[in-house]
Amino acid sequence: MQRLLVPNRGSRIKLLGPSWRAAREKLLGMIHEDYQLITIIGRAGAGKTTLLLSLEGMSDGVFMYADMTEVRDRDLSAIVSTVFADNIHVVRDVQEKLKKTGVKGLLRAFAKASPDEVVESARLKPMETLKLLNDAVELLGMAPLVIGIDEGLLSQDDPRAVDFINAMHAFRNNMQAIPSTRIIITLLPDVVNLISKVDTPLFDILRLGAITLPDYVTKEDLKEVIQEYGLSEAELSKIDALGPLTMRQLICLINTKLDTTKCGIDTAGEISIE
Repeated sequence: MQRLLVPNRGSRIKLLGPSWRAAREKLLGMIHEDYQLITIIGRAGAGKTTLLLSLEGMSDGVFMYADMTEVRDRDLSAIVSTVFADNIHVVRDVQEKLKKTGVKGLLRAFAKASPDEVVESARLKPMETLKLLNDAVELLGMAPLVIGIDEGLLSQDDPRAVDFINAMHAFRNNMQAIPSTRIIITLLPDVVNLISKVDTPLFDILRLGAITLPDYVTKEDLKEVIQEYGLSEAELSKIDALGPLTMRQLICLINTKLDTTKCGIDTAGEISIE
């Protein structure tokens, strides 16, 4: 039941609704305008993960996605090693291309490293290893390197939040060392609020590259989704009567033939957690 509420990486992502397409256009604009630390902010179910996954298969650049929800630690080492481990096929492709250039020095050693060695290097020397990948992508003319870190489930009450904030601060401090890299992070609003209180320098950078998603679908978004799925006026009326819905709830309702229980909605339209 729960998997109905979670986007599936590898499946084709199609953003529906003008609000979400506008957010994606803004995101792509930031990537190409050299914003290096970008945040996608929204409540649970707002569509942060879906927006992030919509970048897979982007026409230019290298995209790497890391889902941190099942990772125990949230420090810099854990984040960067997860990025490499979850995208080792992408790293291997870069390594193979790098070998053909006859590159020397550290990049030559990076190109020859095994998958286990690369992940271990990312764990022990996260920024140094990330810089090697940045430099490789740059040398090969494959830039930008776009790294999506899906961390929307971490709340300000989670004791790991401080480690995560410190990791983002490390990205902030090393932006000049990895100029072709774009870090995109999903965040809940309360974590952004925490950052504003405990790390003003980081907050000042994040707010420049922030994309805030709507809490609920608008009438225009709902109309487009209904048209895409070919629902009837009667079904539209039933959905509309449920009150404000997140995009995740709306898509779930459509995929389950309006089963409010499976989609975590009670008959009054409120979110329920079972």
